[in-house]
Amino acid sequence: MLAVFSLISGSILLSLMFFMLLFASLGFVVGMPITTVTIWLSLVCTLVYGFMVTKFYFKQETWQLFAKLCLLITLSFLSFMYISGLFYDISYDGQVYHQEAVGQLAHGWNPFQDYLTKDRSHSAVLLNHYAKGPWIYEAVLYSATGQIEQSKVFNFLLIIISFLLTLSSMKQCHRFSVKQAVIFSLLMALNPISIYQALSFYIDGQLASLLLCLVALSYRLITQYDRVIVCSFIMSIALTVNIKFTGVVYVIACVGLAGGWLWLLKKKHLYANLAKTSIIGLFIGICVIGYNPYVTNIVYYGHPFYPLYGAGPKTMDIMTSNSPQGFMQMNSLEKLYVASFSMSTNNFDREEPVLKIPFTVRPQEFKPFVYGADIRIGGFGPWFSGMLLLAGLTLLLILIFPTKDGLYGIGLVVSIMISVLINPESWWARYVPQFWLMPISIAAVAATEAKKVIRYLGVTLTGAVIINLALITYPYILGNYYCTQSLDHQLQEIAKRGETIQVCFGDFTSNYARFAKWGIDYVDARDDIADINIEEIRYKYLTAVFQEPLLSDIFVDERMDKHE
Repeated sequence: MLAVFSLISGSILLSLMFFMLLFASLGFVVGMPITTVTIWLSLVCTLVYGFMVTKFYFKQETWQLFAKLCLLITLSFLSFMYISGLFYDISYDGQVYHQEAVGQLAHGWNPFQDYLTKDRSHSAVLLNHYAKGPWIYEAVLYSATGQIEQSKVFNFLLIIISFLLTLSSMKQCHRFSVKQAVIFSLLMALNPISIYQALSFYIDGQLASLLLCLVALSYRLITQYDRVIVCSFIMSIALTVNIKFTGVVYVIACVGLAGGWLWLLKKKHLYANLAKTSIIGLFIGICVIGYNPYVTNIVYYGHPFYPLYGAGPKTMDIMTSNSPQGFMQMNSLEKLYVASFSMSTNNFDREEPVLKIPFTVRPQEFKPFVYGADIRIGGFGPWFSGMLLLAGLTLLLILIFPTKDGLYGIGLVVSIMISVLINPESWWARYVPQFWLMPISIAAVAATEAKKVIRYLGVTLTGAVIINLALITYPYILGNYYCTQSLDHQLQEIAKRGETIQVCFGDFTSNYARFAKWGIDYVDARDDIADINIEEIRYKYLTAVFQEPLLSDIFVDERMDKHE
């Protein structure tokens, strides 16, 4: 019952995002921009889909269960939408181009037919050529509510979806108790990347959640091939490939690895099911929803991942300036080791990574998680290195005392690591969010092993995961709260002037929405004649946390350059 109920709930929530993306894209094809019609059409189709899914599994109590599901889903969505709206996105990329893209789409930009120029957006190259999935469904919601910050709700929504679908799969395999299934599903869904990007418009957390959905649905697809699971798998693929370019690579890797294990297990009769479902999902995701950028990039620039590839001497290099000191001379495995076993930090351009003793935490390691979003070194948390050591020891014992189920779990771990290592920049946590699943998968396998020592190690590893998440979540929530309070105060003071303000927005043009929300009459001006510079406002709220009692201890003698 729990497996089916969680599958239905996750599938319905997934369909809401899928329909938003599909109808917005079809509208672009016929020249219709995003309007409130898009969200109402998506809601109607989601309700119809939800009723059909519920009826498929529960023919006798369809209306009662469907009504309860609708109530639960609505309350969850509205609650997290409200929470999202309480916080400003304080991240750099979130304000420079992610929110900019959402605003452009909500205000009439049709990426299928309209090529942005530099005079319309400072980030025109990225907006024109990057995958647009999150921007589109966030813009659909923004067009309906008028509150752009509430569109961050999809970060939370995907965490919930990934939890539900993973719970469904763990219960379906009949190996875990309800308590174990809930705990491990929750720990997998609460990926650190998803946590410290939840209050921003960054998209890697959404990719983390969708990759977990794909893993969970791959298992369901192999063990129970029915129309609901097929639809959910197709929607997951279509959404994943439209998150970012690496989504395409990871989907192909997931499908390929699943097919490889089917071959090893001599279950070749399941190939066709997996293959045709994956092809449908990829076609919808790349050729229909992802017409821009994938098809347009190929047609006009010769490569689907332009401008990161295929631009010749003009190829965009985003790694050299973002790599920590010394990393350009290391191979991918060396970089992954250093990034995983060093102190958590984002001062990548000022100091080299510092290796540390696992399970130790220094106060300065909390600093990067105060702001979150794109932590370079130790991006999975201060205790992640210790988790890896415990996971390695547990895995060794599972291999010494092998069981059939244990070997299946090892197969999953190997698959995860293959998907991580195919990325040459696997050192950067947000580029390989699936790495988080590796130690938790080992803990889950250990929880049901016969040997007490393996079970005890699994429990210890699970405890370490929980503590690691707490070490990340505490500074992130407090940091974003204090920054939001400071920004609110600054905007309130500007609004009190009651006059037209000359503002230098620079690259932070998404802040137009914040000024409009406060009813501030402004004119975009050059820095030399502006009354206010957004960089100054940003400096004030980023440094506001230095004086807050609950965080001040980790910012002792801290200084931040005004242009950082």
